[in-house]
Amino acid sequence: MTKTIKDLFKGFEDEVAGIQTLFSLGLMGHDSARPSIFGHFSLIKRFIKAQPLENQRDLWNTTVDLLNASKAFNHEIEKIRRDLLADCIKELENLNNTIHLQLHTQKNTTVKGNAKKANKPDTTVKGNAKKAKKANKPDAKFNWQGTQAQLVYLIEQLYKQGFLSPISQTEKHRLTAQHFTVKGETLNPKTLAQIRQNSLNRKGGKPKKVEKIEQIISAAKKQKD
Repeated sequence: MTKTIKDLFKGFEDEVAGIQTLFSLGLMGHDSARPSIFGHFSLIKRFIKAQPLENQRDLWNTTVDLLNASKAFNHEIEKIRRDLLADCIKELENLNNTIHLQLHTQKNTTVKGNAKKANKPDTTVKGNAKKAKKANKPDAKFNWQGTQAQLVYLIEQLYKQGFLSPISQTEKHRLTAQHFTVKGETLNPKTLAQIRQNSLNRKGGKPKKVEKIEQIISAAKKQKD
């Protein structure tokens, strides 16, 4: 029977539960627990990296969701869970860079191949290169004038109220960074994930000064209903 990412994660949780028990009894310190948990998690990483490149993003996103929902980590080793999540986000960023590089290489190869077949002068090749560069230029982004925390809260509410189709937290932050800037500054998905976690830790689970955002969401929800 072929194992799935959920099967591997269940085995990983069992290992974490055993380590958690030893940690709680004072038989294992944090310095030993962290490398041991990361060692077991490496089995999941190797499994994901062994899959076709086009499948890896979904597997990493599933792993992030499983880590967020896992009950195997209590408050004593919660920091290890956060470190694992940060590791997954880094792997996703590396994967996105690899995919982008491959697509860019394929496009360049296609442009050069077409130019060679047509046997056109160098000026035509340069013209094609300029067109390809223009085609690869990223679309303009929405420039949010509030804070990053307020933007993260707005996006979360749009998903929570059903205005947007459900996706993983990692994809939310990636798409937010892809389509928004904040006062002209580019966004980092990893930073957005940390901002969301910080907001959840605040009393009420909200950033400062979100009243206008809540009014807009409330009015839109009434129209939707």
